[in-house]
Amino acid sequence: MKAHIIENTRVTNTIEVESLSFMPHLIDASLGGKIGDLWDGSIFKNPTLTEKDVVKIAANVREKRNALLAKTDWVVTRAKELGQDVPLAIYNYRGDLRQIPDQAGFPHTIIWPTEV
Repeated sequence: MKAHIIENTRVTNTIEVESLSFMPHLIDASLGGKIGDLWDGSIFKNPTLTEKDVVKIAANVREKRNALLAKTDWVVTRAKELGQDVPLAIYNYRGDLRQIPDQAGFPHTIIWPTEV
């Protein structure tokens, strides 16, 4: 199921989870809303975002994307050291991460690839 992470009444991310008890501050995404929307405890509200807000949201998404890429850097480095190809699953995962800013909903709606 998809769930929104709520921080300071704002949707900061949407993730795939088994249940809403996975971590605190999760709201079922089927109720609506998207990254950047406000949650008042019962409904989502689409605030009027300034350009500065959108830039900040995009920076946060890129920061998370970069952290996920960094978690697999060692695999790429090791493969190069051994003269081997990067495993296909890692290669595809990293490619999907690099293309996040090209997604149609960026930075408000992100489809995160499954970690490998």
